[in-house]
Amino acid sequence: MGRDDRARRTGDDQPSGRPGRPESLVSAQDVEDADDILFAHPPRVVTRWLCGCGEDYPCPDVRFARLVRAVHATDTGVDDSR
Repeated sequence: MGRDDRARRTGDDQPSGRPGRPESLVSAQDVEDADDILFAHPPRVVTRWLCGCGEDYPCPDVRFARLVRAVHATDTGVDDSR
């Protein structure tokens, strides 16, 4: 039997079960679990602030500047926190 003869034979490469359709890779319990997971993990809108430099706000430079301003304000007794 040649290679072409094997290609024309039907049912040889199919797993046992329904003829013409391969057996399902997931069980009914897998599908039920997937539905539960998708229900428990809905998408949500997340808003985040971006700094002018493109990093998440506050970026390290802004944190440093705020720290310097806070130390300066406590040293001079002036409330310069912004």
